[in-house]
Amino acid sequence: MKSSFKIFSAFGIPVELHISFLLLMLFIYVIAFLGIISVYIAFLITLLFVTVVVHELSHSYVAKRYGVKVGKIVLLPIGGVSAMEEIPKDPDQELKIAAAGPLANILIALACFIGLLIIGGVGSLTFNSFFISNTPSVDLSLFLANFLGVNLVLGLFNLLPAFPMDGGRVLRAFFAKRMSYTKATKAAASVGKQFAILMVILGIFFNFILILIAIFIYLGADQEYKNVMISSKLEGIKVRDIMTKDVNTLTPDTSVSEALNTMFKQRHMGYPVKDHGELVGIVTFDDISKIPENQRDTLIGNIMTKKLILANPEEPAMNTLEKITKNNIGRLPVIENGNLVGIISKTDIMRVLEVLDTKPPE
Repeated sequence: MKSSFKIFSAFGIPVELHISFLLLMLFIYVIAFLGIISVYIAFLITLLFVTVVVHELSHSYVAKRYGVKVGKIVLLPIGGVSAMEEIPKDPDQELKIAAAGPLANILIALACFIGLLIIGGVGSLTFNSFFISNTPSVDLSLFLANFLGVNLVLGLFNLLPAFPMDGGRVLRAFFAKRMSYTKATKAAASVGKQFAILMVILGIFFNFILILIAIFIYLGADQEYKNVMISSKLEGIKVRDIMTKDVNTLTPDTSVSEALNTMFKQRHMGYPVKDHGELVGIVTFDDISKIPENQRDTLIGNIMTKKLILANPEEPAMNTLEKITKNNIGRLPVIENGNLVGIISKTDIMRVLEVLDTKPPE
């Protein structure tokens, strides 16, 4: 069952709604129908998610201009997520990509302010009008003030100098102009963690939600630094350097029982499946373990994974690790000129990282 559904495409990028988002919107309009919140608040929340899409599309549009592939944008209850490849390490490019989203929100807020000027509603723009209230009386001035407020808050919040916020990437781009990319990431992540600790302290005294946001920021900053450290260690290492070249394969008419015996004998947990010399699938111990013991005469061709994610021998090892992690799989067949030339697993890459960690400095 698909977890998200495409609603439209922009700049060649599919925009999808996650099913959890649809359930959230249904819940919002149900409680609006019941009178718990006003229809006006439900409408504003809907528009807020529209601006989140604009925010993510702004990131993606600028990223595409720099050659970054963007698979899709998925709208979740917590916001939008852009499925991008690795952000360029060029500081100027990263800065522009990161700043594009918050800038879009600030421009929307500016448009609302111009609208207030045109209709003469600036006088009603107070601090309280920035907050959405369950008011029975709504006019255009209040709507523009509310929409200005949510976009300004969204834009400024994303500019907080902490990963995984856009501001953390802007800060790293600033540092990267003065030091190495790895050191810049460490410095920006450190600022993010300190900012998170400050938010925890404020959350204790003011609002518990700040503590939850702080945990999200702290873990995000830590993960970003770890990813960059791994990328730095794997720099220059290609799939060809670490893949297993002598690949054992199975055929579609191999039984589950025979495949299980092969796995125990050879101590490999996954095998490409070839039919008349052509790669047609891959089968893992996880696939086989789902088959009941009394059905182990089932053929591999009936349970193998046919939709394959592949690696290339000249591909950077870091790219392969990202594919493995993103798709939650253990190994990838390595294909060159249409032929199976090897297999690479997450264990292979982790083993290389362990060796590099223990290698004494030159």
